[in-house]
Formats: sequence, structure tokens, C-alpha cells
Amino acid sequence: MDDLIERNRQIIDHHGQDDHAGDAAISCACGAARLSDHPRHVAEEIVNRLRLRPEYVSNVRKEIRFVSAVFDAELTKLEGAE
Repeated sequence: MDDLIERNRQIIDHHGQDDHAGDAAISCACGAARLSDHPRHVAEEIVNRLRLRPEYVSNVRKEIRFVSAVFDAELTKLEGAE
């Protein structure tokens, strides 16, 4: 069985945020462009990789909001450290 934590770290590493000066939207290292919510993009990718069953979609959406908020808080902390 794969180590889920390691798989999630790989996803996060693959989806690094690329800020473009002057752009209102954010791009991702995976190639996605003009993202208004990068942490949500990463959280959705993690959920997709976990291949959750469709009957859990509403719970997943709630959890995506939570994970997105956590990622956003962590990114804010990292930006403050730079």
C-alpha cells in the first residue's frame, strides 16, 4: 500500500504556486493558469488522486474548503518568512 502522506507531498510539490507580477490570477507549476484559488486547486487534485466515490462528493467539497483554508494559511506563513 502506498504511503498516502508521501503521495500527498508529491502532489503538493508538483503543484507549486507560480506568482506572476501584475496578474490578478495565479498559475500553478502543473501548467494550470489563471487560478483564483490555488490552495483549492491543490486540494481538488489531492481528492482526485484519492479516487473518492461519488456518493461522498458533498462531504469532499466541505473538506476541500477546510484543506484549502489550511493550505492558504500555510502559504501565507511561508510568504511572510521570505
